[in-house]
Amino acid sequence: MPMITLQLSRPLDAETRLAVTRAVTDLTAEILGKKRELTALSIGHSEHWSVGAEAVGGALTAFHLEVRVTAGTNTKPEKANYLSAVWQSLDELIGPLHPASYIVVSDLAADSWGYAGETQELRHVRARLAQ
Repeated sequence: MPMITLQLSRPLDAETRLAVTRAVTDLTAEILGKKRELTALSIGHSEHWSVGAEAVGGALTAFHLEVRVTAGTNTKPEKANYLSAVWQSLDELIGPLHPASYIVVSDLAADSWGYAGETQELRHVRARLAQ
């Protein structure tokens, strides 16, 4: 049940936004093993994006993508593969990419977040007791 936030240095047209949404959601399910039906993605853009105090513009697109997952649910190799695959996909869909663009996998404690009013820890405990 990850929550993904993608901020871009430029707006996307509807067709490209849909392609990006599908690609990032699919990669999150395939590589990180997250449930597609519970993956939320928010896409926005900033009109004032800079790197090194210089405005990003022209042919390059800069971005920051953060995916929040429950701590301990993904390995280091899975995260590395995810970063590589998302970068490649975004480069194909919205590139060329500015090299100072970032992908962050944030591991959150299971008792610190959840959905539908329940923490991930509560869901885990309940599932273990049901076994």
